[in-house]
Amino acid sequence: MVDWMEDRTGIVTQLEHFLYEPVPKRGAWLYTLGSATLFLIVLQFLTGILLLFYYVPTTDHAWNSVYYIMNEAYFGQLIRGIHYWSANFLLAVIGLHMARTFFSGSYKAPREWNWITGVILLLLVIGLAFTGYLLRWDQDGFWASVVGIKIGSYSPFIGGYVANFLLGGDVAGPATLARFFAIHVWLLPAALAPFIGIHLYLLRRHGEFGNQFEYTDRLAKLHEQQRLEEYARYELDGEEDGAEEDGRNGEDRENGRYSDRE
Repeated sequence: MVDWMEDRTGIVTQLEHFLYEPVPKRGAWLYTLGSATLFLIVLQFLTGILLLFYYVPTTDHAWNSVYYIMNEAYFGQLIRGIHYWSANFLLAVIGLHMARTFFSGSYKAPREWNWITGVILLLLVIGLAFTGYLLRWDQDGFWASVVGIKIGSYSPFIGGYVANFLLGGDVAGPATLARFFAIHVWLLPAALAPFIGIHLYLLRRHGEFGNQFEYTDRLAKLHEQQRLEEYARYELDGEEDGAEEDGRNGEDRENGRYSDRE
């Protein structure tokens, strides 16, 4: 069956090209943090879709729907637990992934856009975590969101406008929950998906920084450049020595000619 699918679609070759990437031998496991981040994001999408079947984004029913998911719905506690804990792990793993990228120098040319899209993805994930905390509509989620919005309101120029937009008015209420739900479920995931595609495309285009093939290629090019420079220097020295010798021979011939005349 696999051979039949490969012959018709080439899916096996495509999967190998997508999944396999040469990495340095030292610290090789650190290069799996990007794949772990992608796995956790996909897990968030899947469990979030399942939670939407029961969640009601209104101030009257939000907490009750979460209670129903945790106590009455089949596998509800498991699915919500996976969604909650994978969100916490996602923040930790994406932070480690960014740290590994920075300290290994993977943001350097030609991978600047990999770094830029990665930073955008980090901000989107933080936005997902912040907006999702309010959706359970309990005391912790409510006041944590209010405090976060209040802190953000002190940002220069746009802080007040952003806070007013998120609150949907002067105080937190039904409009706040509705806007956080729309941002968490629709806006941020819609922005996250294309940036993930761009990030993966750039990764496959430029590869991981410091992989063995890249080191080998760089060393070969460096040695070839050094060899050509050495040859050029020897040729230049040889031409200068030849010119000096020709000059001395010419002077000798001129001196000999003058001696004969004398």
